[in-house]
Amino acid sequence: MKKQPDSSATIANPETDPLRLLYVESHWLSRKTVWYLMQGVDCVWTYADNAAQAVALVVQSHKKSTPFDVLIVDHHQTAEGSGLRVVRTLREAGCKDTILAIGLDEITPVEKQRYEKFDVPFLVLTPQNPADLKTAVREAVQK
Repeated sequence: MKKQPDSSATIANPETDPLRLLYVESHWLSRKTVWYLMQGVDCVWTYADNAAQAVALVVQSHKKSTPFDVLIVDHHQTAEGSGLRVVRTLREAGCKDTILAIGLDEITPVEKQRYEKFDVPFLVLTPQNPADLKTAVREAVQK
């Protein structure tokens, strides 16, 4: 397995035009797991530990005219305690980028409605369907 950075960093392959993904998650193991699930998809990964860092990275990416293709927010594992808080902060900061929320368990109907209010789909990651994340990211990019 290729070594992945543990802190906020960007990895790029300059010979291709990879997807630019921002993953908002502070735990290294979750980062590595999502990276593993996306193997085979040419990606540039950027990581943020929290909502403030994510907002700063999104603003910076737009200033450089290199916006992220998809922002992935972990519902259960963020430093703020909830992916909903991260999504709310991003949207309130004016972020109109495509956001995908993920988790290992189903969420409540109320939480699902809140994500929908922010135009953010929620995906449950399961061992039986490891390709679901790749599919969801590709579909989000094609919107």
